[in-house]
Parts: sequence; structure tokens; C-alpha cells
Amino acid sequence: MNSHGSIVVGHDPVRGAYLRSARCEPPFDVRRCDDRILIAASAAAPVGGDALSLDIDIEPATRARIGTVASTIVLPGPTGEPSTMVTRCSVADGAHLDWFAEPTVSVAGSDHTVTTTIDLAASATCRIVEEVALGRTDERSGGLRLVLRVERDGRVLVHHDESFGPDVDGAGSVVSVGGARHVLSAVLVGVEAGDSRATTDGDVRAAWLPMADDVAVLLAVGPDRPSVLSRVSELAPALAR
Repeated sequence: MNSHGSIVVGHDPVRGAYLRSARCEPPFDVRRCDDRILIAASAAAPVGGDALSLDIDIEPATRARIGTVASTIVLPGPTGEPSTMVTRCSVADGAHLDWFAEPTVSVAGSDHTVTTTIDLAASATCRIVEEVALGRTDERSGGLRLVLRVERDGRVLVHHDESFGPDVDGAGSVVSVGGARHVLSAVLVGVEAGDSRATTDGDVRAAWLPMADDVAVLLAVGPDRPSVLSRVSELAPALAR
């Protein structure tokens, strides 16, 4: 299945951010819920062989909060072909994008690539959070590659590319994160980056990494989502939902 969706979020002095337009093919379905714009899946996706893409445009002076209704379950297909999800976000001057999706769950036997690109205007800011569950309960993960690239005014701020899976050299399905099963990565633009800091609490590890005066990356891993989110909220309160 090849499917595409597009979202434009505008600003109204009275209503604030609103969904100016949404044109989506299955499995995408877009709804506004309170002050958030949520993306739902109207069918099982992605499945091996699927090529999905989503374009998001945030107009000037708009503060947009966008997420997903539920976790994305990545499933293998009958042919063994890989699947892809490409999200392209353009954030205009004076605008802010808050992207906080529910986790992507890598199911055993799947082979999936998630590519997210954020194009910020010179005065735009963002908070981009991605979470991954490496396999369901008592299950190995599939093959998963995450690519996150953030640019501001044409200059690259962050380019993070990481792969997981049983075919990646290293320790089974979690080569980059030891024995952890849940991974969170975030990029914040428009914050006070401060100094580098890291924390370890049992099996949960997290690090705050300044990239520029107002740009930081946070990486956290642990055995499950609650433990990771708890540690993240202590290390970086700006990421608390």
C-alpha cells in the first residue's frame, strides 16, 4: 500500500491553532481533540511492503500540538518486503511544533524505516519526541531504523540515524541500548540547553546533550515505558506531557 497524507495547521487570534486542511488516504485519519491534532490509523499499518508518507505544514505564529491516537504496530508482510514511514514537517517563522506521538512497536519479523525531517524557519521552534518499543511482551523486535533530521533556516541542527534488530551486529535486537526494551529520543529547539547531564537508575539510563545554546537532544532507554518516562520527566521537565 502506498498512502499519503497532508496537514496544514493555521493560527486564529481567537481559536488559536486550528486544522486548516487535512487530505488523507487510508490508513491516515486526522481529527482535532481539544487543543491537539491527532492522527489515527483507519486500517492495520504499516505492514511489510507499505510506503506511507505524511506532510505537515505549520503556518506563521502557530503553536501546533500534534500526536497519534494510539501506538503504531509495525507488522511483517507476507512477501517479507520492508515498510517505510516518512514524515516531513515545515514550521514557519514564529511557529512552534510539538510532536509527541505514541510509541512505534517493532514486531518480530518486521523490517521498517521511520524517517522524520523537520524544516524550521529562522525563528521557529519545536519539541519532537519519538518512542520505540523493541518487540511486544516476551518477543524480539523486528528490524527497525530511525532517522531524525532537524534543520533551521537551511542549517542542520541534528541528524540522528540508528538501527535496531536481530540482523544488526551486536547484542540481539537492542544493539545500541544494551538490554533495554523501550527507547525515547527527543530534539528540543528553543530551550535553554545548558550543560550536558546524564542519569542512571537501575536499568534506566538517560542523557541530555546540548547541540547549541537553544538546542538539545535527549536520549533515554529502559525496560519499559513507565520507567523511561518517569526518568525523563525528572531529567528534563520540559518534556513532561
